[in-house]
Amino acid sequence: MGMLDLLLGRKAEPPSRPRNSRPAQNSVQFEASQQAPQSVNSVRKDLLRLVLRELLTRNGIPQSWVSADMLRTTSSKRQEGLHVRFLVRSWEPRLLEHGPAIEQEFAHRLLILDPQARDWLSGFSWQFVLDDTRVCPPLPHPASWTAPPAPPQEEPARAPLTKPADIIEGPMVLPRTSDEVRADLEQLLALRDADQKRHAHGGDHFAATRPATL
Repeated sequence: MGMLDLLLGRKAEPPSRPRNSRPAQNSVQFEASQQAPQSVNSVRKDLLRLVLRELLTRNGIPQSWVSADMLRTTSSKRQEGLHVRFLVRSWEPRLLEHGPAIEQEFAHRLLILDPQARDWLSGFSWQFVLDDTRVCPPLPHPASWTAPPAPPQEEPARAPLTKPADIIEGPMVLPRTSDEVRADLEQLLALRDADQKRHAHGGDHFAATRPATL
């Protein structure tokens, strides 16, 4: 810009950019609101699939047991969102038992990756997609739904398989009182005296042994 342009108050024109030049790599940032709705939902669906795959892997659940459909929804405020419908493809009663825990962990992992997911995730649902429904048990008796659960049965005590080496098996001996011991002792003494008297009287009937003469 020359001196005349400065005096007349003209602004300098921006330098022309070559036709083949490209903007810097980080010069343009795309916000979610600037993207088309189809691309936003596509990114969110990929994020939901990633969260489900990570959840199943970390909890040891086979990938073939559960999949998910991501359904587009619209709230009362005309805000678009996504609804996760879990598809149960293998009959496993534990999936139903731990269904609420699966939903809680799914939402927790999703919010870690995208804190704004609470605004566009509308909820969860479950659907059975089984190849063979014959593996599922039939409905039980109607009264069984409200009947109290049966108390657990106690198992009988089992004898130990091995016994300590320092224990000698034998008849059980109860401790005896002093009177019982004294009575047994007197009985033994009486038997001994009677035996001695019997031998003493028996000596009178036999003559003393004398040596024979040659």
